[in-house]
Amino acid sequence: MASKLIRELFGGIVLCLLLLAASAHAQTIPGITTGDGAAAEKPAEAPAVDPKLLLKQGNPQVTVKTFLEAIENGDYDTAIACVDFSDRPEIQKLSQRDLCYELFQLLSTLWDVNPDLVPEETDKIEVPVFGDGDGRVPVDQLEDASKITLTKGPQGLWQFSTKAVAAVSDLMKKYTPDIEAQDLRDEQSGESETKPKPTFALWLESQVPPFYREEHFLLPTYQWICLLALIVAGYLVDVVLQMLLRFIRRIRFGRTPNDEDIRQAFEKAWTPIGLTAMAITWYYGLWLFRLPDLFRTILFYGVQLFGIVSAIWFFFRMIDLVIVHLIHAAARNGKKYDDLLLPAISKTLKTFSVCIGILVFAESFSLPIVGLLGSLGIGGIAIALAAKETLSNIFGSLTVMVDRPFEIGDWVITEGVEGTVETMGLRSTKIRTFNNSLVTLPNSLLITAKVDNMGKRTFRRIKTVIGVQYDTTPEQIDAFCEGIRELIRRQPYTRKDYYQVFLNEFNSSSLDILVNLYLDCADWNIELRERHKLFVGIVRLAKRLGVQFAFPTQTIHLHQEEPQSFAGADELPEESGRRAAAEIAGPLPLPNERRGLVDFPGPFHYDDIDSRRRKK
Repeated sequence: MASKLIRELFGGIVLCLLLLAASAHAQTIPGITTGDGAAAEKPAEAPAVDPKLLLKQGNPQVTVKTFLEAIENGDYDTAIACVDFSDRPEIQKLSQRDLCYELFQLLSTLWDVNPDLVPEETDKIEVPVFGDGDGRVPVDQLEDASKITLTKGPQGLWQFSTKAVAAVSDLMKKYTPDIEAQDLRDEQSGESETKPKPTFALWLESQVPPFYREEHFLLPTYQWICLLALIVAGYLVDVVLQMLLRFIRRIRFGRTPNDEDIRQAFEKAWTPIGLTAMAITWYYGLWLFRLPDLFRTILFYGVQLFGIVSAIWFFFRMIDLVIVHLIHAAARNGKKYDDLLLPAISKTLKTFSVCIGILVFAESFSLPIVGLLGSLGIGGIAIALAAKETLSNIFGSLTVMVDRPFEIGDWVITEGVEGTVETMGLRSTKIRTFNNSLVTLPNSLLITAKVDNMGKRTFRRIKTVIGVQYDTTPEQIDAFCEGIRELIRRQPYTRKDYYQVFLNEFNSSSLDILVNLYLDCADWNIELRERHKLFVGIVRLAKRLGVQFAFPTQTIHLHQEEPQSFAGADELPEESGRRAAAEIAGPLPLPNERRGLVDFPGPFHYDDIDSRRRKK
């Protein structure tokens, strides 16, 4: 999984580099201009110079004074502004500070420069700091001192020239013993002035014995030792962090063994956390000692790339951990997060992390971010036209998340598919059917499709018809119906305020009793269990009351029996029928005796029955 993630990240980074190269190449093609031709041929005007900069770098003399004062006050930003590093774009800012301090040592300690002797007004573009009339430089060092010059920039600001920048390192290697000897003489004579503190890298180098400053295999010996110590320090940070995370795991999950998935998500985050801490240690450790500019730049880029990939991997694991924690927190509090929303949030945050990583990568490597965004914008239009169906599916998933017609685990019927929603992605929704097959539906269909969500039912209906034989007596029918009602009233999952149990129809071979009720449950297994329990109770009730269930029968008469007389046979047929019905129905009700709505009483209590559970 980790190797796959790293391959995908490197593939995305390489693709972005190709886009950047293409956009940069397009900008350098001759004949391509932005705007009309006249405006393109007209040279760009130099931006206005801040008057404050002219006071600091307006002429060679004031530039030297500004540089010396800035180093003495520890203001390296101002000192760096007085030096032209345009020919060395790879040099890091800390290396620029080291070089500025070394230039200060050459000017102040070795040759004791006098800024007042530097020309103030000149028509030349390049001016040496030490002129012919400056007797502070020994004769044998005049050739080296002549390399320290100042040049005038296009904005009229004077800086130490690129030639001086290129010569500083070689001059320091040559004259370091002389500078150290001069510092020692000044210290012994008591005439030494307070000097600015060097950078940590220069101080560390000054504490190293001369033998370890000698170069072996392209680098001084002490730098190889520092690189080895830095690598070991990075691994030690990783080991210590892993031990700390294991200690936290024992404390956090020692008493909660049920949070297994949280523990696993926490353990998966160990490796990227350790790698990120290792990259941070190496990155800041490279600033603590001197290295050749090109060598340090290569190491910085490598460590930055390693750190960016590790950080993205770390954010991926932390996002997974947060999502799992939210699910468990909701379960403990009796709440339920939207199972469709959390995966979408996870994927969105991971995509956002990758985008941020690419931008940080581009910023670290000084790549043209504007060109990258422009290229991605043009490419995005082409991709949008070519991936219309994919975008439809993405908008369909967003519509489902907002409208929420179903959740993960719901039983749904849509587009001829019936089953349980298993997962939902940005492109499709997967439904597990009751045949255990997996059906994939594009999310674009869910925008207009009719979705019957069986899992959202508040009550689950049970409707059935019980057929009893025609020889069942009216008393048995009344007792049987009332017994079924009592079963419903005593069932724990049944709805007590709405149910129907009545003799409903005379069928060809049975008397049909309608049983209609609702179960208050949210799970299909509970529904089946309670349905089974109710139906078994009805069978036992029928057996106890002597009620026989009917099945399709046919009676064949072999001979005609003599008609039997009945009460009221001597009266007219209509009169006898009305009298018999009046005797069954009873006297005529008064207007205020009309029965109202159907009453749903509670279960009836029987001491000999209900006391059994209390005894247990």
